[in-house]
Amino acid sequence: MKSYEPREKRLLLVRRNERLTALAGILLLVIITVELLITADLHALIPIHIFIGVVLSGPLIVKLFSAGYRFVRYYAKHPEFVEHGPPNIWLRLLAPALVLMTILVFVSGFGLAFAGPTNSHLFFDIHAASTALWIPLVAVHVYAHIRKARRLIASDWNRQSADRVPGRTGRLRFTLTGLVVGLLAAVLMIPVSTPWDHWIISPVLPTPLVLGVMAAVFGIIIAVPLLRDARDS
Repeated sequence: MKSYEPREKRLLLVRRNERLTALAGILLLVIITVELLITADLHALIPIHIFIGVVLSGPLIVKLFSAGYRFVRYYAKHPEFVEHGPPNIWLRLLAPALVLMTILVFVSGFGLAFAGPTNSHLFFDIHAASTALWIPLVAVHVYAHIRKARRLIASDWNRQSADRVPGRTGRLRFTLTGLVVGLLAAVLMIPVSTPWDHWIISPVLPTPLVLGVMAAVFGIIIAVPLLRDARDS
């Protein structure tokens, strides 16, 4: 077993947290991509849209827990997190809006599922508006972190890497537990969301998706010069 210097041992907590956040983030990205592709054909795939949306909730909780843990430890002045430093200032400004829109998207989505298509006008409006705002925020977040997340995961699972961090099996187990919880919740939600199976909408691209994707393109164009250093850190 590798021995660590006192400073390295103190920073292991930070590095473990980074890798858990990266792993949960990559899993979320895959599922979100699937969900957005399904949304493009919502009139035919709304039961699957609801199912995948509920599945997302499990890995999302893991990601929010991991990122929130770093946030709390840093602002509580724990030495190892202070020494590691804060995220890029633009990402710190983005984070509250991203968390708020994420909560609105999922709470309104669950509200829609429970209320049914005939009693869900308020939830529908909130879900549509928050989704249109959420997509560009997620796009910028992914742009900022995807390179580093891939590098961290690769270093964890490459046997020849000199940057492996203990606890990778536990991190994988924790992340997959979130996925399983999401899957179980989605299965339990099937009877609740059944009224949506016969809901008929126009077979065109949903407006929130179109607006969100357009805003995401502009958001990334703006983010490129602002987050150049953050992507390499």
